Amino acid sequence: MNPISTMKIRKPGPPRKKACQFCTDSKVRCSLEKPTCSRCWTRGTQCRYPAGSGDVRRSSPVASSERNSPDESLGFESPLANSSNTSTATAFPSHVSGHVSDIRHMYSQHESTQTVDTDLTFDHIDLVPMVDAEKIRDRWLQSYLLAAPGQVPKLFNPFTVQFVTCVLRSYPNHLLEEKSLPPFIHPMQLSNKAMPRTIANCFSLVRMWMNRVTGSEAIVLSTVRQEMERLSQEIATNDFDTLCCFQVYLIYLITAYFSPIDNVSLVDDMNMINLQNLAFRAAEAGFTCKAELSRTRPTWESWIIASSKRRTLFTMYLFTNVYNSDNGLPNFLSDELRDILVPESKALWEASDRDSWTKEYNRHLSRWEDGMLRISELWGSSETGSEAKRKRIGRWVQSTDEFGMMLFAVCAHIHGC
Repeated sequence: MNPISTMKIRKPGPPRKKACQFCTDSKVRCSLEKPTCSRCWTRGTQCRYPAGSGDVRRSSPVASSERNSPDESLGFESPLANSSNTSTATAFPSHVSGHVSDIRHMYSQHESTQTVDTDLTFDHIDLVPMVDAEKIRDRWLQSYLLAAPGQVPKLFNPFTVQFVTCVLRSYPNHLLEEKSLPPFIHPMQLSNKAMPRTIANCFSLVRMWMNRVTGSEAIVLSTVRQEMERLSQEIATNDFDTLCCFQVYLIYLITAYFSPIDNVSLVDDMNMINLQNLAFRAAEAGFTCKAELSRTRPTWESWIIASSKRRTLFTMYLFTNVYNSDNGLPNFLSDELRDILVPESKALWEASDRDSWTKEYNRHLSRWEDGMLRISELWGSSETGSEAKRKRIGRWVQSTDEFGMMLFAVCAHIHGC
């Protein structure tokens, strides 16, 4: 028998798929999708493949019926109706479309975890309404009226204002990066299948603002202004949507204030009043879960809404302090926030499924049997510097995240610790 006849002839395999040029230069794994791989797509860089590389196609965002485009009322197309397709692509070069499922894919922490419980239902949120919520709505009046007896303006060191400015200025940039969010938006707000279009619009508009091309300034300003007007007039029907409107409006103001276009600011007294009115709507439903008052465990959904509301409220007050300082207006102690809980631990905020959050919250309850720290405990008082107060603050500082540390630093600058 001819030995050659018994040998198996090896068939040539498929051609090896080659990574794109950007991933090759960066020495990172390439998803091999065409015409744009995932890494180039999220970073907004041009994706080039060597000739003859394999063909792995990305599904078109438009083809999927589950993808919702940004709100049609924004009028992205109408101002450019007479422009060619090329000029439209040049004016808005970002490769991230702003489609809801695109954003959800970028920020989801559970792409490969199918067994954990991450299903959320924000239909039944159990919060305690804030009794004096109108004080938040009317807070802007304090800067223009005579101070009440005994009310002394807070002393803001210029370096403290600079510190807060540097922190706040960084928040819109989180929306330009993969798997990054401002610290007052909970990641699970973006995991729900029914994510509101308000947030999808925000991602698209902030990227459009930050990545604008010379000559597109007018349309960017007009579009963002139009969306801000819509948010200020729209009445949300539930806690989740109310929170999202509040968060998004705050992001637009921070973006416009610290990164103005052609020295045209969208931030004025009227917009600050609108922001405080959105905060008032959030306060009407409350910033605290009923279970938190009784020192028991709330539902994960209720806690996400309450904790995100509190963080957004603190951020708004810090932004208001910077705005007032820049405009020569006094800042007063926010006594209406006295009973608001400070941000919880980093582990609790970053818990990515119901089981891990439940375990962490049980530890949180055992750690704070004497009651969770309130923001007023970081203010100056007769107890400031006492051993008991320092122990409680130290216990909180030990476990809080970067946002909590920033809040503590600002309070320590003003009130001492």
